[in-house]
Amino acid sequence: MSEESALSAILEEILQAHQSSPDDSSYESAKAQLHVERRSPGRSKYSRLVKVLVYEKLVLVLALVLLPLGPHFSGRREFSINWLGRSIDTVMGLYLRFVVSQAGIMKKLASDDDFPDYETVNNTLERACDDGPGSAEAREQIGLWKKQIANSQDTSDLTVFNRVFRKIDVHANEAFAQLPCDVVGEKTDAYMCALDDYCHNVVTSLRAEWLKGSNDPTELSDVMRRYDRIIARIAIWLSPQDDARDAPIPLLSAWLLDYAWSSLDGVKEGVIEICRWFEPLLDYYPSLHAHSHVMDDKSEVMIYNVINSVRIIAPDADVQLSRFLWDNRNTSLLYLHNTMSSISERERQQDRPRDREQINDAFDKLPAHEKERNAWKRDLRHNEVTGAYAITPKRDLEPCVKAILLELHKAGTYRTAILADSFAAGLRKQLQDLLVHMTNPIYAELLGDRMESQVWQWWDGIEIEIPEDITPVTSANGDENFRLELRRTQLRDKLEQQDQDTIKEIVKYITQMSCAKSTPVKDSPLSSEVAEALNALINALELSSTRLRNRIIADDPNLPFDGKDVVRLRIPKVEGSVDAHTIKGPRLPALLRNDLEDPLPSTKTS
Repeated sequence: MSEESALSAILEEILQAHQSSPDDSSYESAKAQLHVERRSPGRSKYSRLVKVLVYEKLVLVLALVLLPLGPHFSGRREFSINWLGRSIDTVMGLYLRFVVSQAGIMKKLASDDDFPDYETVNNTLERACDDGPGSAEAREQIGLWKKQIANSQDTSDLTVFNRVFRKIDVHANEAFAQLPCDVVGEKTDAYMCALDDYCHNVVTSLRAEWLKGSNDPTELSDVMRRYDRIIARIAIWLSPQDDARDAPIPLLSAWLLDYAWSSLDGVKEGVIEICRWFEPLLDYYPSLHAHSHVMDDKSEVMIYNVINSVRIIAPDADVQLSRFLWDNRNTSLLYLHNTMSSISERERQQDRPRDREQINDAFDKLPAHEKERNAWKRDLRHNEVTGAYAITPKRDLEPCVKAILLELHKAGTYRTAILADSFAAGLRKQLQDLLVHMTNPIYAELLGDRMESQVWQWWDGIEIEIPEDITPVTSANGDENFRLELRRTQLRDKLEQQDQDTIKEIVKYITQMSCAKSTPVKDSPLSSEVAEALNALINALELSSTRLRNRIIADDPNLPFDGKDVVRLRIPKVEGSVDAHTIKGPRLPALLRNDLEDPLPSTKTS
């Protein structure tokens, strides 16, 4: 049996175990069945199937949430071993919470709770769109109905949508396919217009499918009345006519899942940096244990450490954390992603040790005081650290302590610089405030200026504060200045990447020229003269490209430029070979001078 077939069979078994058990034990029965499947003999622990089965949250969401919703979802990539094997890496934990949350919304929409019929709802929506005296009252009523839907506790069967999911998906593709991803959920004219078309088409299709075109509530059967109330809830839920800051997003369908995945995956460098705040071993544990699946997905590690912390008192901490990051995906999280994706920051992150030998070598080079952070060693031995959850002291203590101390040292440099930016600092401050609300805080005592103060302690234990002279931007979503700065950052990153790629192509082309080599032998190094001239060209191009980028971003062709502000694009220095048989006359060094009337040596012979 192939891994694909085996996964399908396992998911069916888990769903069957869930459905055949009493409601109060059905979830535990599904988990028990998963554990039985994991222990099945004959499976290589290095296989992709085992990697998937170890991820409990993933398997249970696939089996209990998506699989029952029919072929519209069960035929998707989420059920493919190949896709799952590649995608369990960074944002899967956040994505799964999004899927569960959207399925939860569909359950509320399918609720059997009392609700006005569609005719009443539609009349209210029409009044809300008018500028008449009743529009404010209508919008207030819409807000109350939305709260009623959100607060519904009815556990409805989502299979009521199975026959119409494909139609909902078609309408989403038609309405939103041409829109930029970053406007979905924003109250922009383009999105609001597309949302209005989408809502109208969905309601029309559902009425045709479920009510067979009947418009008279008195003619409906009990089943049809329930369908009518579902359609009414959907019309209210998709209406932007309320006081909410954001517009509604489309209903659960394949289009929405694709959008959610691309949105989260598009800011994964920002997600990785945030995950580091919750787990100091995030970048090291996979290299210390290459065949372990404990830290396969970074966002799941973050969520695991949060919900299993003794500090957390909120039962829905994972939901709140995931919702916060989702809500900031197009603003402060995207800004952090752009920062971490910049050329200089990307290369700074790549120098972390990759294996035990590199960890030992890097640790040996640490200053003596960096190696003696006894608090960390003590906490690890007594298992008091909220992060670093995967450590088994006898086997892992020494290499993990070294890795954590290396991360402490590294974070003390690059993270300090990141938090000196008011927008990145704002994201961290907002996240900290969220955690404080659902946490029994643990404070670390600090002594300074003979005054005792208390500061918030993050999961990684690294005491890095937002600089006192930095005011965090904590209202980023509604701040036009933030959006302007975000657009500038995105443009700068794009232009820098283009310039780096162009210069690398030039370097590659020249270094492959046979006439630039030091000898006729194949794979000969460059001549020293060409290497020296090429390095000078790279420096000149970095200066020129920095000046042009600044003027493009500022939309000012005459913007003053200081040559000391050159952005180095991390182009490696070109090495050349000095030819021992070349007599360097007085004209050869003049190749790089610009003050000669005839800088190039003559090709004429006397």
